[in-house]
Amino acid sequence: MEVKYSTGLGAFGSRGDRFCLVGYAETRSLRERIEMVAKVEKLSGVELHYPMMFKEIKVKEVKSWLEEFELECSLVSATVWNEAKWRYGSLTNPDPEIRKEAIKTIKQAMDISQELGANRINLWLGQDGFDYPLQANYKDIWEWLMEGLDECVRYNPNVQICLEYKLKEPRTHLIISDIGKALWITQKLNRDNIGVNLDIGHAFLSYENPSESAVLLHNEGKLFYIHLNDNYGDWDWDMIPGAIHFWELLELIYWLERLNYKGWLALDIFPAREDPIEACRISIENVEKMREIAYLTKDITNKSSYLDRFGKIIGKVERRAL
Repeated sequence: MEVKYSTGLGAFGSRGDRFCLVGYAETRSLRERIEMVAKVEKLSGVELHYPMMFKEIKVKEVKSWLEEFELECSLVSATVWNEAKWRYGSLTNPDPEIRKEAIKTIKQAMDISQELGANRINLWLGQDGFDYPLQANYKDIWEWLMEGLDECVRYNPNVQICLEYKLKEPRTHLIISDIGKALWITQKLNRDNIGVNLDIGHAFLSYENPSESAVLLHNEGKLFYIHLNDNYGDWDWDMIPGAIHFWELLELIYWLERLNYKGWLALDIFPAREDPIEACRISIENVEKMREIAYLTKDITNKSSYLDRFGKIIGKVERRAL
C-alpha cells in the first residue's frame, strides 16, 4: 500500500456546533490553518472547499501557500450544502435554476481542482434528501440527480468526482445514503472519472463493514479516496480513527494493504475540544500502528481458517501490546 496523508481544514478552524455557533476555538484564516497542517509530521495534503474558501481569496494565493508549506491539495470539495439556498437540495432541488447553479458550482470546483493539481473533487450532497414521509417525489429527485451528475461527469473526464455517501444529517434521510446506492450510481453512469470517497464513519453510520465496502469499491475500480474518522455508530461524530472501532480499523488497513491501495488517506475529524495538531498526530500514529500489526498478523490471515482467525489475531496483538 502506498498512501499519503491529507486532512480537512475544518479541524483547524473555530469548530462550532448548534449549541455553540462561534465554536470552541479561535477563528483562524485559511493561511493560518494551512500553516498548522504543515506542523503535523507525515501530513502532506489538505482538502479545500469551493466556493466556501475562495470567496475572498484567489486560487493563485492558495497555490502559493501550499507551495510555501510544501503541501498538496488532495481534493476540492464542492460546497453545495452550506447556504440557505440549498435547503431543498442542490442537484435534486425542485427549482430548475437552483439545479443549474449546483451544476455550475460543481464544474467550477472541478476547474479549480485541476488548477491546483488535485484533479479530484469530493461531492457530498448534504441537503439532497428528505425529512418526512410523503415529502419527496422520489421519481423526480432520482431523475434530476442522475441528469445532473451525468452532465458534471462529462464536463471534464480528467477530473475525478468522488461521491461521498452518508445516511443522515442535516436531513433525516440523504439521497446517497449507503455504499449500495453510491456504487449503483457509478455503474449506471458508466464513466471512468466517477467513483466513491469511502468515509469510514459514514460506513459505520450505515451499519456497514468498511473493509467489505472498500473491497466492493476496489473490485469495480471505484475506490477513489478514503476519509478516516470514527464514531459510536449513532452519529457522525468525526472522532479520531481507531478510538472506538479498533478492530474494524485494523481490518480496513489489512485489506487496503492486501488490495495494494494507492491513494490518499484523509483525516476527516472534528476535534471540537482537542488540540487539532495533536489530534491529527494521534490519528496518523494510530493508522501507522495498524499497518505494523497488519503486517505482523499477515501469516495468521493467510494460513488460518475463518473460524479461528480472529482469536489468534487477538492473541498476537495482545502479546505485541504487552
